[in-house]
Amino acid sequence: MSVKARNRHKETATTVFSGTIVNYPLQILVLWLLLDVWQIEDAFWLATYSTIVMTVFAYIRVYLVRAYFDKQ
Repeated sequence: MSVKARNRHKETATTVFSGTIVNYPLQILVLWLLLDVWQIEDAFWLATYSTIVMTVFAYIRVYLVRAYFDKQ
């Protein structure tokens, strides 16, 4: 396997596993806020607000991972 392919695998694994580590607690927090604090019970708005928050955090997380691997 070439060095370039190995680096792509490392970057992909880092992106996926950091997503798991960040997204699970983030999703719990978002659902707690939406359901318990703001008392939003409509499925459409739960999914919409949750998707917006998760997308923003995913963008930031992937940007940081790419910036890290670009330095190498």
